[in-house]
Amino acid sequence: MKLTIKLIVAAVSLTLTTNAQNKAIDPRQLNKRGCATEVPTAEWDAWFNKKVEEYKQNNPSHKNISSITIPVVVHVIHGGQSVGIFPNISQNQIKSQIAVLNKDFAGTGMNSSLLAQTGFSTVGAADCNITFCLAQNDPDGGPLAEPGIHRVNYVSEGWSNPVSATDLNSFKILMDGTIKANTIWDPTRYFNIWVSDVHSNVGILGYATFPGGTNLTGLPATGNSADDGIWVWARSFGSTGILQYPYNFGRTATHETGHWLGLRHIGGDGNNNPNGDCGATDYCNDTPSQKGGYSSGQYGQNFGGPSYPLHVNVCSSPYGDMFMNFMDYTDDAFNYMFTPDQNARIQTALLEGYYRNGLNESAQQLCAGIPVADFYIDTLLCTQQEMQPYNYTNGSSPTYTWVTTPSTGVVFTPDEFDAAPTINFPSSGVYTIQLSSSNNAGITKSSTVVQLMDCTGMKAENKNAAAVVIFPNPGKGTFTLKTGQEPLQTTMSVRVNNSLGQLLYSKEEPWSPAVNLNLEHLPAGIYSVNIGLDKETIVKRLVITK
Repeated sequence: MKLTIKLIVAAVSLTLTTNAQNKAIDPRQLNKRGCATEVPTAEWDAWFNKKVEEYKQNNPSHKNISSITIPVVVHVIHGGQSVGIFPNISQNQIKSQIAVLNKDFAGTGMNSSLLAQTGFSTVGAADCNITFCLAQNDPDGGPLAEPGIHRVNYVSEGWSNPVSATDLNSFKILMDGTIKANTIWDPTRYFNIWVSDVHSNVGILGYATFPGGTNLTGLPATGNSADDGIWVWARSFGSTGILQYPYNFGRTATHETGHWLGLRHIGGDGNNNPNGDCGATDYCNDTPSQKGGYSSGQYGQNFGGPSYPLHVNVCSSPYGDMFMNFMDYTDDAFNYMFTPDQNARIQTALLEGYYRNGLNESAQQLCAGIPVADFYIDTLLCTQQEMQPYNYTNGSSPTYTWVTTPSTGVVFTPDEFDAAPTINFPSSGVYTIQLSSSNNAGITKSSTVVQLMDCTGMKAENKNAAAVVIFPNPGKGTFTLKTGQEPLQTTMSVRVNNSLGQLLYSKEEPWSPAVNLNLEHLPAGIYSVNIGLDKETIVKRLVITK
């Protein structure tokens, strides 16, 4: 997909930009802006698509996606203007963009409710479980006066004004070779975003680098230590401030971040079909092939503000084109979803991308103060049992919101905003429990899937087993064992065995409702924990990671 700003010129029918691979646009095509993200090579497609399939095999239901926090630095390139004077955009404008990214990647962004009115509601908008935060510290560890913002005066640096480049090739040479190379912060620790002005002849809203693997260095479309990240035109960055209609809701950065996380344009990029349109692919099974609104070099993309349905059955889709996808080319107000298959590619990028897979760990330092939502509840419970999650979110003065799916009949006591409410479910079944934790610095989410069973008539020892929990699980070596109701006995025993049945840890001590287990000396692996309680032995599975 390619984003384009339609600056309406009376009586002029604007021609279209071509795909932005190297020489992506004829500079004579004035007043058309697009996406200049280069098309990845066949070598990259083969590598990344293989990794995506491996991810899907290991995560068939997308139910075990960990919450990821990505630290962001926004490099504002200006010519000495005061803060808030274009292109030296304000802090509020930048914050508004981070808010848009968080909502869009959670599937809750502007107009996302409209999905229910389309046939694509059966596909569903993906919650990617990603939080973008403005980094609190610079690369040297010093606190930033404006979190996540690095203002750069190109005049003071002796560089050319970005607007002085009047064609795409010269603009990217200046931006990539000079500005990015001299301002980038370590891309293994930060998600780098550059914003600046651009000459109208260049014809772009933004562009991104694709994720590369350690064995795929040097490919044209993948980022490197001098340029990894996205560039966005300052007038299409954020949802408040100095913006250009109809790209004034922050979806340019959402689109380019999609590329940065491995997504292709929804209509494909002409791959597998030199004529584009229905034969091109974005390698996602749940996004339909598209004819798109145009055919000359656009490979099935749509523009403007279409009405649903669009192009029904043109490419064998009964619902027409998924023009509301962030990776199509429609105006900001008309795109509002990623799909589960797109999320699989996003999660793969976060696992396999050389400049992506360490960002969550980096966030522990760079996003200090932002609450990191985390809780534990056993995944197998009785409907008759009182259930209370163990909330071990950290951060400064967080607030909490609990949600279950499905939600009908679920009761939180005292309410869903309590740090650790008691949860009562109306019936047996499978539920997803999600915790959102937020403060002024940001918001994060954590979720888990539980199975509720009817324990009526079940033996007492099985009921006790459902009440015993170990958390965090998986964990790195330090755990808490919660045993539920006070037993008849005053002592309890804990024994840990490896997969061969060898006893590696043993202790007996007075009963306590919560017991700390220090297993840091054990290597990563899967273990069984045998808890002796009330003349019973309850066995729990434990996973240690390093």
